[in-house]
Amino acid sequence: MAINGFSAADGFPEVGSSNYDNQAVYGVSFFGEGEDLERFLSKGRLLSLAAVPIFWGLFIFFIAEEGWRFGFLIGFLLPPAAAYLGLAGHREVRPGLTALACAIAVATVPLTMGLTWLEAH
Repeated sequence: MAINGFSAADGFPEVGSSNYDNQAVYGVSFFGEGEDLERFLSKGRLLSLAAVPIFWGLFIFFIAEEGWRFGFLIGFLLPPAAAYLGLAGHREVRPGLTALACAIAVATVPLTMGLTWLEAH
């Protein structure tokens, strides 16, 4: 049975077949790995959650060494926001939200360092 010109012979499972229900949904992958959507959402959630204590410790060290800068405030606010987005993306199965959480978690340090450099000059 063909649906809109596509059939199981074309590589698309037919609706209602057992293969259609058990087929994995592939999503965005880290570092070119072929992985399913659930694994991507889990990795994104863990990356954004792990960023909070790591970056807070890093910025506490920077404050002890360099003194307070207002640019460091972003280093304290963005990781919890990224963690919330990562948890929401995993819970609501939204890969775009999870990718945004990963991007915010990774961009926290360069953004903060850039702002502190601008503040110092």
